[in-house]
Amino acid sequence: MNILVIEDDKVTLKTLQSSIENLGYEVTIANSAEEAIKLTETEKFDVIISDIMMPGISGLSLVNVLRSVNLCTAPIIMMSALNNKSLLDAAFEAGASDFIPKPFNIDDLSAKLKKYETTSQHHE
Repeated sequence: MNILVIEDDKVTLKTLQSSIENLGYEVTIANSAEEAIKLTETEKFDVIISDIMMPGISGLSLVNVLRSVNLCTAPIIMMSALNNKSLLDAAFEAGASDFIPKPFNIDDLSAKLKKYETTSQHHE
């Protein structure tokens, strides 16, 4: 599975990247939603993991963009340190598939990715 991770915090991004690679997945990283949108125009991802709160285009707006222009039909897992129900509801309404709290638990992340492994094979 090819996974795109979008996170503006470099330490969190590197931690996520190495954790996901250690689970045996391919990882592409982006430091911003703008960068992620460019990547989705040229590459196909099986799962996207995005922070909600980012400078510039937020993770929420990113989901809206990816879904509205059909750039991406892959599952989108949102991350946030905030446990804000209205923000989460808005993310799911925009088209997010799942949520993981930050700091993330690698076992939870692994379980979520495994769940999407079976569905990603149907898209190809």
